[in-house]
Amino acid sequence: MKKSVFLLLISLSLGDEPAILFSGYVDFAHISRLSDYSLIDIPYRMGSLEFEHGSGNLSLNGNFVLEYQVRGDSYFLGSKDPQEFRLDMRELYTTYSGNNFEFRIGKQIHSWGSVDENSPLDNASAFDYYYIFFLGTERKMATMSAALDYYYGNLKTSVVLSPLHHTNRIPLGDDDFPITLPVYPQEDQIFPINKLPFEGGIYTTLSHGKGDISFSYYSTYDRIFNLTGVNVYGHGSDLSFPYIDILFGYRKTNVMGVGGIFLSDWFVLRGDIGYFSTRDLNSSTSRESTNNPAWYDSLHFSYPLQEQADFYETTIQIETELPLKINFVAQYFQYDTLSYASGSLPVDQEISIPNLNIDPEEMTPSYFFTPGVGAPLAVITNRAAILILDRMFMNEQLKLSAMSMLDLETYVGVTGIPGSLTEFKIEYNVTQDLLGLIALTKVTGSDTHPDGENYQFNKMGDFSHVRFEIKYFF
Repeated sequence: MKKSVFLLLISLSLGDEPAILFSGYVDFAHISRLSDYSLIDIPYRMGSLEFEHGSGNLSLNGNFVLEYQVRGDSYFLGSKDPQEFRLDMRELYTTYSGNNFEFRIGKQIHSWGSVDENSPLDNASAFDYYYIFFLGTERKMATMSAALDYYYGNLKTSVVLSPLHHTNRIPLGDDDFPITLPVYPQEDQIFPINKLPFEGGIYTTLSHGKGDISFSYYSTYDRIFNLTGVNVYGHGSDLSFPYIDILFGYRKTNVMGVGGIFLSDWFVLRGDIGYFSTRDLNSSTSRESTNNPAWYDSLHFSYPLQEQADFYETTIQIETELPLKINFVAQYFQYDTLSYASGSLPVDQEISIPNLNIDPEEMTPSYFFTPGVGAPLAVITNRAAILILDRMFMNEQLKLSAMSMLDLETYVGVTGIPGSLTEFKIEYNVTQDLLGLIALTKVTGSDTHPDGENYQFNKMGDFSHVRFEIKYFF
């Protein structure tokens, strides 16, 4: 009774009609390495609460989650805080609906592209790499933005605008997550964007009898940092003991894309291709020294990198039903750089780069270039295939599935498939609202890969694990 009165008061405070809907889940999970069955200590979402309140043409939508991570044995030696959870307001936005349009403003997640996952056109929201192996919006982060969906016959046009720069959440290498970056700059090494970091774009879809075709354009600053320049400081005119400051920033990237879906009685074909043009707008990286400015009081040399690159990414997906009612999904992803140009870096016998653990002879700018937006798979490999098989049993109460991600890139001295991630999963609906899950994930690398232990699939080898989950939906 008290709960009903409480919900009624909330509804009346938000609008004239007491219409508020709640949904969500609670997830109890355990994940252990296959090598020694030790715990893999990474954050995960233990609980989620979504709500929607509608009043006339207006509605308020929200999604709050509790992210949980196991405390280490020495946690209380450095902190008195008993809290193990982080509350994350994933989404909170207002929607106004008209006869042929919908306008949304607030913190919201956007999904663009024709393929289910890994679309190069899906750039309106940043990614959370801790959930990069999840599906759908679980792997995304919300954007403070305004969005408009307009419908005219078979034509849908979506516009997204944001005055803020949103970056990906990347693991910092201080926990058990397998994907890491080659360099982690300090906060004072990030060269700030010197203008309003405005981003936005348009996505248009035309539906027809056999599917649809889409066109898109998005302009943004990169969501992953890039090497932007090098400064060399001395003490007055003395350069006997120089300080080398490595600077990182965010390029401006424009993405033009085409996608489509083709439907037939036998299969569904999806595809997206994006053309990326990225430019480093920092024509000058001059600034005061951040390392003992009283001593390093003079800037002797400044080398802005001014990267310019054009590249493309494409993802093709096919879905069909095999004999014995087995569902089959296959994806192919490819990324390639079309052109690259940059300034030179100060690498010679007199000025080395001690801030980076890289041989100066290999210090060429193109070595550091990685896409700052686009499909998250580009961080792992340039070419990949994903294969998924699943089948339902017992009146769709039991689901068996297998997934494999294969690295298809060619490397010198490596034959066959150099790296792969394979998962076998069993899901059982105990009741309509209670799901049990067991999954086994195996990662395989290559002993002969030229990058050695820096090869992504070699670094992910210790992530091979078994996972148990009990998930209650409400």
